[in-house]
Amino acid sequence: MKYFSKVLRGCPGISLLMMLFYFTLFHAHAYQRAETGFFTISYHKDDTKAAQVLMQNADRITEKVSDILGFPLTEKVDVIISSTYNEFQNAQPKGTRIPIWAVGVAYPSKNLIIILKKKRVDLMKTFTHEITHILLGQSFRGKEGVPRWLNEGLALIVAGEWSMSRLSTITGAVLTDSLLPMETITHSFPGDLRNAELAYCQSFYFISFLKGKFGNDRFKAFLKEYSRHKNFHNAIRKTYRMNWDKMEDLWLGYLGLRFSWIPILASTGFLWFAASIIFIIGYFVKKRKSRIKMQQWDLEEKFLFDDEDE
Repeated sequence: MKYFSKVLRGCPGISLLMMLFYFTLFHAHAYQRAETGFFTISYHKDDTKAAQVLMQNADRITEKVSDILGFPLTEKVDVIISSTYNEFQNAQPKGTRIPIWAVGVAYPSKNLIIILKKKRVDLMKTFTHEITHILLGQSFRGKEGVPRWLNEGLALIVAGEWSMSRLSTITGAVLTDSLLPMETITHSFPGDLRNAELAYCQSFYFISFLKGKFGNDRFKAFLKEYSRHKNFHNAIRKTYRMNWDKMEDLWLGYLGLRFSWIPILASTGFLWFAASIIFIIGYFVKKRKSRIKMQQWDLEEKFLFDDEDE
């Protein structure tokens, strides 16, 4: 190594080239690689356990997600597991910066998934989320072609990433009539945090509505039609036999019916009313039990006295 250092000092013209070569060589050897049927997984030695868990489950998860969506995985995918945030950022394609809160990202056009391994992050859920993006991206022929609400909402549903905070967000939007028009979250999500979270919630619940009301098979037919022709209104009309205006009315009615009662249940007046009902029911149940007990005692006494008379 000392010899190479002297050479570099003596030949400044090749110093930068040699430094880049050794940097690339070092990082190439820093990753270990393993193959599955669908994936090439790159990881550091310290992440061997996480990589093994992923290797054992990746193909199975992919087949399950593929069945849910109705799209097969058409090309093999590279998966990189990063140990630190800096490694996570450095693994991204050139010119790409990822938000500090992100723990996973998918590049369908590159068949690439990059995951940041963190203590409190569920590796399998993160992978399931990202492979959903890959499958959608391949079917829509590139991430850019997938509607944003569909891409994010479906990934949340498939990965099981529901939370109480999303329930609160969608309830507030329904009660204040501040839902976002679907066309505004097709190409991108809002930049501010509050509306971005609402966009995620709406995406999640709109897909839940379609799947719940019309069934999974119809939803897969919708996805197939949508990915083939890239026309949302036509896909709705051909698959569900109604125009978007009618579907939107059904969707808004579903939201109103499902979420407008939640604040009523959470109100102080309702809680006192519910407590009173529970108290009254408890009183009568206890009284009935006492009456049954008294009847049982009467029978026991009658049995004893009858026995003495004999």
